[in-house]
Amino acid sequence: MNFLLIGDVVGRSGRNAIQKYLPEIQKKFQIDFTILNGENSAAGYGITGKIYEDFINWGADAITLGNHAWKKDEIIPYMENNPDHNIIRPLNFSEGSPGQGYKIFNHPKGFKILVCQVHGQTFIDLPLTNPFESIDTKILSLINDHGIDYSFLEVHAEVTSEKNGIAQGYDGKFTAIYGTHVHIPTMDARVLDKGTCFQTDIGMTGDYNSVIGMKKENAIKRMRSGDHSHRLEPADGEATISGAVIKSEGGINSIQSIQIGGVLDRNLLS
Repeated sequence: MNFLLIGDVVGRSGRNAIQKYLPEIQKKFQIDFTILNGENSAAGYGITGKIYEDFINWGADAITLGNHAWKKDEIIPYMENNPDHNIIRPLNFSEGSPGQGYKIFNHPKGFKILVCQVHGQTFIDLPLTNPFESIDTKILSLINDHGIDYSFLEVHAEVTSEKNGIAQGYDGKFTAIYGTHVHIPTMDARVLDKGTCFQTDIGMTGDYNSVIGMKKENAIKRMRSGDHSHRLEPADGEATISGAVIKSEGGINSIQSIQIGGVLDRNLLS
């Protein structure tokens, strides 16, 4: 089985890249299942039902979120009115939060795939429970007791050490553990000692001629002045799709970091 992980899609530029390149990427790497982070897809903040449906129609199977999950209020009633949705928010959001922190998918090839997400706590101003506790109490038993064939844990977090700690702590428990949120791809894609694929951050899908996906001018004004009245807007140049391809066969896993299109393009589709 081959899996595609796509980093945070930022604004219209990121969405356009997904629409343009996703089918070609899936064909090139013979992808069976695609997980996409969409928490920045609606003008840089949140996601809408329309955008979610576009991602699914373009070929994504599961959509993860993050700290901007509810920035577009409409997504909550959308999920309530469409209970079979494939949107996954951080598992360790406070008790009673809308949505779901994991989902088990029944693949047409007969495999069960678990997709879940936790949020890091460091430098994050959100009411979060401890991610280790959430994984221990809500996820490990699912993997052990429900015949899960492939499992994916996304760690949406600011700090590289926190992502690495979670990955090392659960090495051998998941097919892949990978980071999102900081919008910069790290160069450490590898298989850990016990067989779990890991990359500290798979990067963003957006215009890298920017400040982590946002137009440079307003971002720099905020840094210079400390005045946050300058609203950040997604950069609108050509986006790079950044992510990873996971291959798993016969209990042997491998990971390849990918960057396609835009200024980081590595010419992987030729």
